[in-house]
Amino acid sequence: MHGDHHRPCFSDLRWTNHARARIRQRGVCVRVLEAVLAFGDVYRAGDDCRAYYLGRRAARRHARRLRGQTEHARNVAIIVSNDLAVISVQHVRRPKRRWRRLRGAASGLRRHGS
Repeated sequence: MHGDHHRPCFSDLRWTNHARARIRQRGVCVRVLEAVLAFGDVYRAGDDCRAYYLGRRAARRHARRLRGQTEHARNVAIIVSNDLAVISVQHVRRPKRRWRRLRGAASGLRRHGS
C-alpha cells in the first residue's frame, strides 16, 4: 500500500485500541479523520508507517472541500502502519522533524473498490 503512495481507503483501515483511545481523548470526529486522510500531506514516519498531516497550507489548499471542518482538521496527524492499522491520532503544530515528506503522493481519499 505505501510503496506506491496511494492513500488508504478509509473503510480498509484497522483502528487500534490506542488510536481509538486517542480519538476519544482528543475529541476528533470521523469527518475530521476522513478529511486528514483525504487532503493531508503524506510523510514517511518511520517503522514502515505513514503520517497523514493536515497543516495550515493543506487546509488552505482544500478549504472548499473541507466544508467547515478546516479549523477542526488543521494540525491533526494520523499515523498508519504498512498493514493499514491506525497507530495513533494526534494534534501537532508542525510535521515532526523525523518525518520525511513523500512527494507525488496521490491526492484525495481513494474510494472503496477503486
